[in-house]
Amino acid sequence: PSRKSGGRVKEIDEEIKKKTIAIDFDGVIHRYSKRWQGMANAYDPPMEGAIEAIKRLKAEGYHLIIFSSRDTNVIRKWLVKYDLDTYFEDVTNTKIPAKVYIDDRAYRFESWEKTMEDLVD
Repeated sequence: PSRKSGGRVKEIDEEIKKKTIAIDFDGVIHRYSKRWQGMANAYDPPMEGAIEAIKRLKAEGYHLIIFSSRDTNVIRKWLVKYDLDTYFEDVTNTKIPAKVYIDDRAYRFESWEKTMEDLVD
């Protein structure tokens, strides 16, 4: 399988995809108790249970990626502050092939009929 990216075809390594987990930052790793305080303000410590879960996923052989709209340099500095930087392969705002995305604001798509019922009706 492959996908188009900017007019060219990129091969997706299915084995890497199976072992990659993309994790949102705010509200999933970063506690985010005061909600949005600006792009450069990652103000809280890790979410309860996050460090243990990250370490276990890494020990299980998963490639961990942070997927966030927040500035990646802010996240990288925060990871260093909490000694979590070595657990992640990348910090990105680009959707990458992954087994699963872990996000506090995600919606599980089933059908457009159900989506419209849940979001509009």
